[in-house]
Amino acid sequence: MVVSLRAATRALRFHLDTLPAVFHFNGPGDQFLAESAFPYARWRYACADSLLGSGMGGTVVGALARSLFDDGLLWQWIAESPAERRPALLGSMLEERSRICGYLEDHKVSCPHLARWFVPLNGVTDLTGASLAALSAPSLPDTAELLDTFLASSPTRSASPALIGGGVEDLLKAARGMLAMSGLRGAVMVLGHAGHGNLLGLQSSMAAGGVPGHDLRADHEALFMHVAAVGATVTLLGVCAAVPECWPPEVEGGGFLGTLMRLTEDVVAAASAVHGLGDPVPAAGAPKVRTKERKRRLRSKALVARAHLLPDIAHAGRVVAAAREYDDFVDSWITSPHAHGNAKLWSVIAYAGARSTFSTVMSTFEDHASVTSVFAARMLLEEAARFTWLVQDPEDEDTFVQRSTRYFDEFRARKKKSIALFAGNGVALAAATRLFRLPDNVVERPETIAKGRQPLPSIDEMLLLMGAPYPEPGWLPVAYSLLSQVTHSTPIGLVHMARYRDGILSAHDISPEMLALALDVACLGSARLMGMSGLMLTQGSDEARQYALGLEKRARSVHDEARLVHWLD
Repeated sequence: MVVSLRAATRALRFHLDTLPAVFHFNGPGDQFLAESAFPYARWRYACADSLLGSGMGGTVVGALARSLFDDGLLWQWIAESPAERRPALLGSMLEERSRICGYLEDHKVSCPHLARWFVPLNGVTDLTGASLAALSAPSLPDTAELLDTFLASSPTRSASPALIGGGVEDLLKAARGMLAMSGLRGAVMVLGHAGHGNLLGLQSSMAAGGVPGHDLRADHEALFMHVAAVGATVTLLGVCAAVPECWPPEVEGGGFLGTLMRLTEDVVAAASAVHGLGDPVPAAGAPKVRTKERKRRLRSKALVARAHLLPDIAHAGRVVAAAREYDDFVDSWITSPHAHGNAKLWSVIAYAGARSTFSTVMSTFEDHASVTSVFAARMLLEEAARFTWLVQDPEDEDTFVQRSTRYFDEFRARKKKSIALFAGNGVALAAATRLFRLPDNVVERPETIAKGRQPLPSIDEMLLLMGAPYPEPGWLPVAYSLLSQVTHSTPIGLVHMARYRDGILSAHDISPEMLALALDVACLGSARLMGMSGLMLTQGSDEARQYALGLEKRARSVHDEARLVHWLD
């Protein structure tokens, strides 16, 4: 069944690749951002498909899939009222900029090249944010509200969506039905676990006969590619509704979209046969839509004066060279997880997962899959921050035990909540539990959760702890926020995944600032994860200690080069 699934995902990828991308330069900013959405979604879908069976970066597929799922929800929402909702892309751009300015102020971080972070594409359209259209634009709903709205609309699976002869709106309705499945909220949590690179997410890579941290278990691969395929398809249809002028005139729309729907349905059918979640069941009551009161408060630095726009002249060559030296050292020592007795599962998958995810960064950052490196780098940074918090002051045994309890209880609670969401939304308890069951050769720990458990500290708090040795410790929360612009497909993220030089737009290219930042935190995060977990696996051997010190030293060299490009710290 997995062979059939991969054949279906590949066929859809090849079909999407045949559609030319159309951009209208010097038009409204929201139009250009909308026209950028589908090429960006297609790119991530292709990257996810390329990682399948590659022997590395299995959980990165989940991160890519989650972003495509969120894009699908966003673009079906915009397509319902394009004239009213498309300008919210500009409002979102300003809100994200203002939030980043807040991080810089709150954490006392300097960034003299902030204009490059906010407007890396100069000359394509007006992205300064100072226009009346941007300042008066509404806000986009957050992902929780979009999911609630989607579920409240009671989407149903269409019998033959590929045969529909109507317009884009009819196709959108059918595509929404392909995203519908039992226990969708639980599925979103599984995608989120993978996307954040945490302990529970790494368990998606615990496949029978596979390599921990590297491969994907079949049911999770099916779930990931199900939502990735539909997310990419709904994004294209939503963009067609929001910006009909971006359709290439040389492509016959009905034929292309009809084939698109058929191929997407093939992926859904093949995936459903593997993950077994089934069709949705009617909700017991009217789903609640969680909305947040939005108060527009923009910091002045979120607006970029035209006189402050900076040219695209930076180069990340020295950062790349330092990252390659770090990568060579990574391969200079390796330990077997079982060479020193029965290793704990979390040490094994932390070590193997870090090696796999870092390999993904180094294998993708300079080719047409460079967007994958940003996703992988953010995952490494986030889990490294949790590890840093967990093992600080290791000589204080009582504190370490308390932190360990909080750490593992966090993921026990997340697992319990995910299973409950599946079981409470039409999935049999046995089927829900099976999605989290580990292979038979893995001894699972007790699932008892401490009464009155304490959640983990916020990611900002843990990143500040990790950044303590640096001149500006707050640079890591800012870095995490900037990487998140790419993983959350914000307008800021979109424009950093393209370059405009000499009148030519390269839509599948990464800005030197974002590349330098991704390589920097990927080395820093992987050094912390591989160094700490290597020490745990070898019971503090001298070899592991020297390896951990060597990783940290070389990661710091990467940072010294990278800060001259991304201008943080």
